[in-house]
Amino acid sequence: MLDHALPRSQLNCKAGTARKGDRVPTILLVALLRIVMAGVNAFVRRERAPKPKPLCAECAFAHIQYGVCGRRAISCTFAGGIREMKLDVLYCTDYRSRSLPPRPGIGFVQILEVE
Repeated sequence: MLDHALPRSQLNCKAGTARKGDRVPTILLVALLRIVMAGVNAFVRRERAPKPKPLCAECAFAHIQYGVCGRRAISCTFAGGIREMKLDVLYCTDYRSRSLPPRPGIGFVQILEVE
């Protein structure tokens, strides 16, 4: 009795048939959503290039602590003080390579013991 009162798009139709104006089946929406989510996950979790070593890593005045997760804490000990380096250094006026021999002391004379 109420069939004539409902619009045609809301009437039940045979299973598997679609007419113009019908809604997209839920399975297609779920498949589209999964494809979009896979694309977003691939973009977010892409592999990043490793950071280059900072200049301080090869400096004779640097005190470096390496953490388990790959992070490092660097402190500069030039001129006797300890200063935490909060950024990666590209150029330093006080840089000295660890591979160079130590400088001789200035102003002090070594006294040899006589037997």
